[in-house]
Amino acid sequence: MPNRAGLVPAKPEYSAMLRRVTRELGALLILDEVITFRLGYNGAWRFDIDPDLTTLGKIIGGRFAIGAIGGRAEVMSVFDPSKGQPAVPHGGTFSANPMSMSAGIAALEELTPPVFEKLKALGDRFDQGIRACFTRHGITGQVTGLGSLRRVHLTDAPLSDYRSTFAAADGATRVSALAKALFDEGVIIAGNGLMAFSTAMEDADIDEVVRAFDRALLPLAS
Repeated sequence: MPNRAGLVPAKPEYSAMLRRVTRELGALLILDEVITFRLGYNGAWRFDIDPDLTTLGKIIGGRFAIGAIGGRAEVMSVFDPSKGQPAVPHGGTFSANPMSMSAGIAALEELTPPVFEKLKALGDRFDQGIRACFTRHGITGQVTGLGSLRRVHLTDAPLSDYRSTFAAADGATRVSALAKALFDEGVIIAGNGLMAFSTAMEDADIDEVVRAFDRALLPLAS
């Protein structure tokens, strides 16, 4: 579900194709979960991808600088130093950083299944509110994303990949103007319409954001 491709979830057929082709070629399938791990307690495993390696960052560090990689024992064995020099030596400035590790443990302990369900409910509430705003103002638009991640597009063009998202350039220009208008209303979103809801938010916060959208969309309707 890459942001640069419109924050559109991959189709099951696409994920299955990646797994099939990488096995045919003898290549490793790497699942980048730097963004999608926040979709739920099991991250993007909901897409049934069965990767060889998974990369993680951001959310597992409680906002501290962090990165991680994990995978099948056969693949990860290249890092194993228990029998001497590993096949792939690994190290870095932030490797096993005690501050990042402590913050990460604290964050992950708080991100329980019920918390992810709450975040999903906030996202669903936002979807309903924004779509109602589009209808009320007669504005063409759509919302993409899952879980606590959402992206607003001011176009009704089908979005499935980077090319289709890039082709909606006129809508992107209007979304940038919308972001500036929202800033004046006290709501900050990315210039491309991306938003991320947090555990500190409640229904009332989502309703406030929707009301800000309602006001910010008004000039676009004229």
